[in-house]
Amino acid sequence: MVRLLGQAGDGVLQAALASFVLLSPERAASPAAIAGAMAVLLLPFTIVGPWAAAVLDRFRRRQVLVVASAARAALAAAAALAVVAGPPVAVLVVALAYLSVNRLLLAALSASLPRVLPARDLVAANAVVPTAGSATALAAGALALAVHPLVGLGDDGDARLLLATVLLCAAACGVALRIGRDELGPGAEDVAQHTRPERDLVGALRHLRERRTAGRALLLIGAHRLGYGVALVLSLLYARTAVSGGPSTSAAAAGSTGGTSGLLAATALVGAVTLSSGLGFALAAALTPVAAKRLGPQRWAVVAAAASAAAPLALVTAPGATALVVAAGVLGLTAQSVKISVDTLVQTGVDDGFRGRVFVLYDVLTNAATVAAAGLAALVLPVDGYSAPVLAALAVWWVAVAALSATSSRRATRAA
Repeated sequence: MVRLLGQAGDGVLQAALASFVLLSPERAASPAAIAGAMAVLLLPFTIVGPWAAAVLDRFRRRQVLVVASAARAALAAAAALAVVAGPPVAVLVVALAYLSVNRLLLAALSASLPRVLPARDLVAANAVVPTAGSATALAAGALALAVHPLVGLGDDGDARLLLATVLLCAAACGVALRIGRDELGPGAEDVAQHTRPERDLVGALRHLRERRTAGRALLLIGAHRLGYGVALVLSLLYARTAVSGGPSTSAAAAGSTGGTSGLLAATALVGAVTLSSGLGFALAAALTPVAAKRLGPQRWAVVAAAASAAAPLALVTAPGATALVVAAGVLGLTAQSVKISVDTLVQTGVDDGFRGRVFVLYDVLTNAATVAAAGLAALVLPVDGYSAPVLAALAVWWVAVAALSATSSRRATRAA
């Protein structure tokens, strides 16, 4: 419940930010602007995350959940105030703080899962629990975009959505207080090994180097997220223009000819893309336990990474709003399948005393990949987001990443 309530709040906050930054005509985003926003929001945690990682293995993770949830509620309230009364940069600063706290909280939840479930149930738990959280965030975001016209399309409407985030995060804090103080770990013997943060970090990296299966899994998802970040920027830009006639229509034309109706259509399409991605996440939750049982989590992650190529190929074959929604669902399915498998490989491949730090390093890796991808997208994408060569390159990239990961795994198996 902590995850579901908190991530519902995340979805509403992200919808409000999308409306504030992306769908607002006076703040029409370009590829460079979106890349810059991603860098501002993700890079600070990427830098400080490894140093904060020791919190999850040094203090009770239940307390981390309580404090982080309360902090998110306060920051969401500050974001609502900044939307109405502050400059746009203030909104980004507060959103940065919220998302940084959020990443620490999600890492604590992932690190805590093996403390409450036996190892044999982790694949199913990683399919259901994080996926349910992500699907809840996407569904909440889609719902927020759907009701946005009812609460107002301007800054006042964005602020009202953010107040809903405040209530959801406060509810998550209340639920976290009901968990036993020592139930989520770490144990006293694990806490005793910590000395200084830099040694904590070096120890986690050394431990991960010794656990080759978990290390290969992290490299796979990092490479997959590099392509996913490019696809994310592309879809955000293309959603603004696909409703007005396809890739040849510029963003400026869409904003000038459509007026309020064009803004509503773009908002509806972004909501449909978000919902389709959420449905893909839900399907991954149902499919991955079965597939991982037959193939193993590592092989299934490789298959899912290769299958991601179907999403950009769909847009190359039939560009338009319908193809964008379908591609979002396919990529939601494959990306979440990779994540479920990697989560399981990391949880089962590292010791509990290092698990919190490794999961923060996991977040740092995926954040850095997303920021790098956004910067690349800013260089190669047009203003409307649609580029057939970029889409084809994404398909080739994901197939190549899957092939290299499979080859590495086979070599490790032979060596063993």
